[in-house]
Amino acid sequence: MSPTAKLGEVMSRPVEVATPDQRLAEIDALFATQSGLPVVDGEGRCIGVVSKKDKARASNGLDSTIGEVMSSPAVTLTLEKTVLEAAALMLKHKVHRIPVVNEQQQVIGIVTRTDVFQALEASKA
Repeated sequence: MSPTAKLGEVMSRPVEVATPDQRLAEIDALFATQSGLPVVDGEGRCIGVVSKKDKARASNGLDSTIGEVMSSPAVTLTLEKTVLEAAALMLKHKVHRIPVVNEQQQVIGIVTRTDVFQALEASKA
């Protein structure tokens, strides 16, 4: 793996997603294994991201809806972008995960800082 590896090679899938009308309580258990989820509309298009930090700031706690607390618009990338481009975008926007989308903006994967670090570390070996 190298910094020029395409996101399609390093992204995780399938991806757990949330919808804006869900309550935080409905997805809270997922935060035990991941720090954030893409938020999608009825057509599966990425409209935001909800993270543990968003949950911590929720004014109504677990009764808050995802739409009330999510970060939007989402920072997204496409399959053909590289690990290096993902790393630069993560630093620029101070995010830990970037949904990978197709031409219709539908979520098809997710790339995390861990994915990026592992690809960059493998390039040194």
